[in-house]
Amino acid sequence: MSALLRRLAPLASTGVGSLPFARAADAARHATRAYEVPFCPQLPHLYGDMIDEWLGADPGRCGWTSDRDRQLPGAWDQFVDELRRQPPSHGVVKLQVTGPVTLATALERAAGRSGATREAHDLAAEIAVWLAASAGEQAAALDDLGLGVLLVVDEPGLAAAGLTRHRAQVWDPLRRAAHAWGLHICGQVPWELIDAAEVDVVSFDVSRYGLEADAAAFLARLLARGGRVVWGVVDPVAPGDAETAAGRLAASAAAMAPELSASEVAASSLVSPACGTGRVSIDSECRVAEVLVAAVRATRAAIAAHATPEIKAPHSPLCIDPREMEGVVHDRVHP
Repeated sequence: MSALLRRLAPLASTGVGSLPFARAADAARHATRAYEVPFCPQLPHLYGDMIDEWLGADPGRCGWTSDRDRQLPGAWDQFVDELRRQPPSHGVVKLQVTGPVTLATALERAAGRSGATREAHDLAAEIAVWLAASAGEQAAALDDLGLGVLLVVDEPGLAAAGLTRHRAQVWDPLRRAAHAWGLHICGQVPWELIDAAEVDVVSFDVSRYGLEADAAAFLARLLARGGRVVWGVVDPVAPGDAETAAGRLAASAAAMAPELSASEVAASSLVSPACGTGRVSIDSECRVAEVLVAAVRATRAAIAAHATPEIKAPHSPLCIDPREMEGVVHDRVHP
């Protein structure tokens, strides 16, 4: 496992990827200041959803070829500027790409096919090489700034893709593109396939799906070999409160017993929203970040004191003052 992950504090907070801002500079500032692990923001309000961002507005018309130009995220320059101004003390940055299985499935379905076929899986393997080249360029640029990269590959509908554990090598090019890599699945998680992929990190929606027995067994193996789990404890559409999020963290840690104690689970964990917030409002994203930070703070304190978490509001606002976001307030994206 990568030594990069050992730099992170227990229960370090991070985002999933998409944010609802209408200006790249505002999104970059938020992504580097509201969370402990900065992430390069994806902006569906400006550049379309996770499919459109990579394939264009019409994947059926656009198609895909291996010689397609490499691309940078729309907020890349602003994100790098923020990192230059305020680099994280631990030196870790998270990047994410739309996964090759997700892109291949979109292309196959646009052509009238099911998307869960051997042909789609072969296409995914080819797309993975292209994605790895693009992600590798980004990782190299951040390495020049003295920052290490955790690359998270977003495969939301992986359970329905028909991929068996024998095709888990589809992500191998992406594995080699950064210091550490992992998968984010906001739908049902195919744990046997994730196990075969030998990820460094797995990110998933615990707010909706909880932690089943087969998931706990896999995660125990992952953490034992030095990996990390990203617990998606806050639903972006209905964030709830910090007490609920902290309760989900506590329940997840309890499900890992007796193999691991709560403090051992925390030491190998990150915490995030269940999925990206690009299609909610800016106010909702602010609420998500605030709930997440308060839940993390309370859980850390409770583990240290072996007590019930005490929920407190953050000491300072986590979001940019709307008055500072010229041209954004009236362009918010609402659910």
